[in-house]
Amino acid sequence: GQLVSPPFVDAHFHMDSTLSYGLPRVNQSGTLLEGIALWGELKPQLTQQALVERALAYCDWAVARGLLAIRSHVDVCDPRLLAVEALLHVREQVRPYLDLQLVAFPQDGVLRSPGALDNLKRALDMGVQVVGGIPHFERTMAEGAASVRLLCELAAERGLPVDMHCDETDDPLSRHVETLAAETLRL
Repeated sequence: GQLVSPPFVDAHFHMDSTLSYGLPRVNQSGTLLEGIALWGELKPQLTQQALVERALAYCDWAVARGLLAIRSHVDVCDPRLLAVEALLHVREQVRPYLDLQLVAFPQDGVLRSPGALDNLKRALDMGVQVVGGIPHFERTMAEGAASVRLLCELAAERGLPVDMHCDETDDPLSRHVETLAAETLRL
């Protein structure tokens, strides 16, 4: 009466913000844009201990439900790289029973956010394994396409995979997934 299967994989998570419902307040609209704004409000209040505790709690929940591999985006727009340090620590703690892959994710845009590119490179140097991006969150469509090219070139130079949030918007002209496909073929 029991089922044996390969382990489940969570291919997209944001473990740095896990279990933070209501911090600093509840997302009243339920929209992605308000969620991103709330994350911006919460970032200055984060502590490494709280990040580690919430992430470890999520890992326990995930494993209890059959997940043995998680890819988690970690925001690199905070120059402290507090979340990066916390999740690298968590990755080491859960390594015996969970494959935790981290994505250096410039939540506020790699070109839009001052210092984000340098922070992203620092995160990779610290051991984050995947290059992330969010091109539709850049200031213009052209900058979004430029961010895809820049991040894909960085990933190619370092021999790393890419994981982009492409076109999470209602704008029908947001077509960065096409740029990502073209850069993938080029590189």
